[in-house]
Amino acid sequence: MKSLNHKKLEYCLHFDSLQDNGSVVRRIDRATGEVHRVRVSIDDHDFKHRIQQVFPSVIADVIDLAVAIHASDRLTIQDPQQPQIQLKVVLPVRHPEILNKSTLNQQLCQLLYWATGKQWVFEFERRRQPGRSIENQPLICSFNPIVDEEVSLWSGGLDALAGLYDRLKQSPEKSFALLGTGSNDNTHRRQQEVFYSLQHLFPNRLALCRIPFDLSSHLEKNRFSRARGIVFMLLGSAYSYLRGHRVLHVYENGIGAINLPYRKSAIGLDHSRSVHPETLRRVGLLMTELIGENFKVRNPFLFHTKAEMMKSLAEDARIDLASQTSSCDSPHRKPQQPPQCGYCSSCILRKQAYAASQLEDKIPYIVPHGNPPAGDIRLYLENMLAQVAALRVHLMPSNQRADQWRALSQRFPELNDIVDRTHTEENITLLEMRHQLIRLFQSYVSEWDLVKPSLSEQFVRKDGSSVVDHISQVIIRKGLLNR
Repeated sequence: MKSLNHKKLEYCLHFDSLQDNGSVVRRIDRATGEVHRVRVSIDDHDFKHRIQQVFPSVIADVIDLAVAIHASDRLTIQDPQQPQIQLKVVLPVRHPEILNKSTLNQQLCQLLYWATGKQWVFEFERRRQPGRSIENQPLICSFNPIVDEEVSLWSGGLDALAGLYDRLKQSPEKSFALLGTGSNDNTHRRQQEVFYSLQHLFPNRLALCRIPFDLSSHLEKNRFSRARGIVFMLLGSAYSYLRGHRVLHVYENGIGAINLPYRKSAIGLDHSRSVHPETLRRVGLLMTELIGENFKVRNPFLFHTKAEMMKSLAEDARIDLASQTSSCDSPHRKPQQPPQCGYCSSCILRKQAYAASQLEDKIPYIVPHGNPPAGDIRLYLENMLAQVAALRVHLMPSNQRADQWRALSQRFPELNDIVDRTHTEENITLLEMRHQLIRLFQSYVSEWDLVKPSLSEQFVRKDGSSVVDHISQVIIRKGLLNR
């Protein structure tokens, strides 16, 4: 287990055993000495659909670990402009001999550091309390693993819908088991509504497992939570295992999954690694170590833009389905205001995908349909367009793929790491993966060339000029592409 410098330790989080009615976590603030007791809970009764007669105790530990990560990340405040923080998590589990193994413990801490930027340390104690009712409930009716079944995460968002719709159309013989989770009632409602709409179109091919969790506290919560993707994947992996599979699928467009930095000088923007290919690889390795069997987390749409993911929806003109989803990073709940902001990176990418797919976006946004906030609403669009400009320049040195990759990876060196570490997970060669990524970014740039005039009209500056005009001037004046 990784050593901890207690002089730098900001938080300690001690969890009681997670029971049906929840449990208590004590958050100790090392700077002030204050101790706060917070209630956490999870409803995992939907995990009753499994193939094993006895509920696997190691999977119960995976569930508890996911809840502990979620609560710890939300309860430890981190300013993205400040140096990393350290936290220690003490959690009772059924198999401390597995989770305290140095190799697994190190994998877990490195995974969370990669995703959140925080330094994590875990201490796993022997659980003394009986398990939750799902663990002790006798299996009334087991089922054989469905060979041609795909287990995937279900957020109720546009990528999840577009990916699932495409998979349903392309593989008519397959059935799909979906895992929806989270702590937001609106999200749960949306997950269910979109699922029911799909179930009507594709009867007898879909199953939905919903595992809500909750964190009840008056304390300020971390607004920059970065562990959410890992929490969801751990619960999704547990569901996949219970259904007899060793693969979990995540549907996310490649641009959002890789999430390249907008500019070298951009600080404090959203560079989440929730569904980054390296995150998927590391979660798969962690699950492999936990269960003692090979486990994978895969994204079938890594080499697709959001608009390309929506192709099947566009062909069938399923605007009604897409309109039920939400993409906003910070949904608003103000009266007489649209819930989606329209100016965060996720909203803008959603608008871009609609426009590139030649679909009418019937969703109202604060920008341009409501009253915009006092702050600068152009920040994300300006940075996204600057990134597109950089991609265009570095993809144009020649028509030779080798030259294009050299230029692209010099500007975005993280692309080399992605290819080196994950090409075997994608079951392709290094060269093939490079070519796939070049094609992905070329398609993305081409889509923006088609839609940026219409999108920029929503972000007109006070002097009447568009954001596109402003970006072009800044690029020329400051050499923004190299910053």
